[in-house]
Amino acid sequence: MTARRPRLGPVWVTLEGANGVGKTHLAALLRQQIAGSVVLDELPDAAPNRLPGQVIAALAEDGDPFLRTGHPLAETVALLALAVRRREEGAPDATVVIEDRGSDSVAVYQALTLAESDGYDPYTHAQRLLAMADRWRPGSDLTVLLTAGIETRRAQWSARLGRPLTDDEGHRAHAVARLYEQIAAADPDRYLVLDLSEQTAAQALPALVGAIRAVTSPAGVPS
Repeated sequence: MTARRPRLGPVWVTLEGANGVGKTHLAALLRQQIAGSVVLDELPDAAPNRLPGQVIAALAEDGDPFLRTGHPLAETVALLALAVRRREEGAPDATVVIEDRGSDSVAVYQALTLAESDGYDPYTHAQRLLAMADRWRPGSDLTVLLTAGIETRRAQWSARLGRPLTDDEGHRAHAVARLYEQIAAADPDRYLVLDLSEQTAAQALPALVGAIRAVTSPAGVPS
């Protein structure tokens, strides 16, 4: 049997899912559970004094939580570039990088925005955007898709926004969840799907930690 090569960098784990599904909460639990881990906040929460935060601020200037400015191609290129840049920068001193949203989020959300302007199938757009991202950004060691019931997602996202969702936001969030599920069903080997409608984040944590340890070097991830 060929010996497994030692890992040259941190394990890269990306958490994906629709607004309000519980990614940020689960990322915080993982950081507490795994020694040496670092959480990379989702791009909309980027620090305003750095380039990613400045780009996000420009895209969010009109107050649209989906960062729609009326220029979907420019938005898509900018967000993909930020996702690639973050992967390039990484966190070399970390044992595990826990990324709150990666290129899958860009592909899903922007596919729906592009479909609004050109009428094409969002799934086709998403697959093309994922293929484009793969040319420039190494794949994650583990991509986790979190799902939950629609009412749970709506309530949690509304609480985060501090206001009720508009009809457009509710419909778009549901479309996002459906497209994520469609993509994961077509490529089951790439995704670990965790349904948080059937368990809490704390209950899902041991299975997720085990999956992370399964993709590490033989020495494993410190606990």
